Amino acid sequence: MPPVSVIIVSYKVRYYIEQCLNSVLRSVPDAQILVVDNKSDDGSVEYLRDKFPQAEIIANDYNAGFGKANNIALAKATGRYVLFLNPDTVVAERTISECVEYMDAHPEVGAVGVRMQYGNGRFALESRRSLPTPSVSFWHMIGLGKLFPKSRLFARYHCTYLDKESECAIEVVSGAYMFVRKEVLDKVGGFDEDFFMYGEDIDLSYRILQAGYQNRYLPLPIVHYKGESTVKTSYRYAKVFYDAMLIFFNKHFKRYSHLFALLVRVVVGCRKIGTFIGQNIHAHSRRLADFTENCLYVGRKDTFADVERMISDSTYLRNPQFVEGADDAGSALEGRIDNGVKAVIFDTDAFSYDAILYWMYSRAQEGRRYTMGLYSAGTGHLITEDEVI
Repeated sequence: MPPVSVIIVSYKVRYYIEQCLNSVLRSVPDAQILVVDNKSDDGSVEYLRDKFPQAEIIANDYNAGFGKANNIALAKATGRYVLFLNPDTVVAERTISECVEYMDAHPEVGAVGVRMQYGNGRFALESRRSLPTPSVSFWHMIGLGKLFPKSRLFARYHCTYLDKESECAIEVVSGAYMFVRKEVLDKVGGFDEDFFMYGEDIDLSYRILQAGYQNRYLPLPIVHYKGESTVKTSYRYAKVFYDAMLIFFNKHFKRYSHLFALLVRVVVGCRKIGTFIGQNIHAHSRRLADFTENCLYVGRKDTFADVERMISDSTYLRNPQFVEGADDAGSALEGRIDNGVKAVIFDTDAFSYDAILYWMYSRAQEGRRYTMGLYSAGTGHLITEDEVI
């Protein structure tokens, strides 16, 4: 029996999921890997079957949504633990193994979430969340959580009053990295398929708590590129996202009055429209702005020419510089980044993901954010949050 069954749902992100799988195999080479493809039309199935013969690739003939696709793979899972993992993630070498060790030592814990960071190293707020009860959701939606991030009343949605570097109890584990005890899933079931996308992780987290288990946050690193497979400028994105909140409310909070339920629907409807408008304004601003960045490549000298050639085809990267280094990213880059450099590209064959993620996160905590690029000679791709070269 493998210690972990890793389940990934894929939709038109074959190069991101390739990078994700490479990081998983570094972390737990003996994992059972199950990939469910939701009818991508970019050749993902054939590509992944050729690259990863050790993984089982399940090809759906329609887009089944996030929850149902995960459940299809869950029926085949044989590990003591199940990791539901987004395809647009990169896992540090120690993250999965330390989750196994923690869960082995804490049988009262049903699910674990980890410290997620974006491609620029910034901490992802959804790493720790409370259940979106009517009061928690209300304070969040009217913006008081942002105004008073240290308030235990107003900021419960993202638990911003908690120390990011400390283990703690949480209520909601993000579906981007959801590490669950298999025997718990056997008791409470998998994802509720009434949710097409978004909200499934909240519902499953709640059912785990209702079954008498704890959910915990561990400050172990992963990168989450945040929805590479989602077109956020479409009204459908805003509708699916906020409709998931209504599904959760109607399922678990029917005891509230009809008047309050109507208020919830009005607020959610306004946020749905506001999100759609806001995302499109943001996208339009990005199209008009110049986001090209001077970049630094740190790695092996014999690969720099390949990376330099790839950057010539980039939309966002320019003027590549080179620093030779391996193993310790901090030592390699100490004093070597001038003010003009805004992107750092790492040779993933020269550095561990642990070292890369730690360097990015530490710089972000200091207020210095860089675009992260990951280059692999084995795949021949350079990947950032914005593009694959």
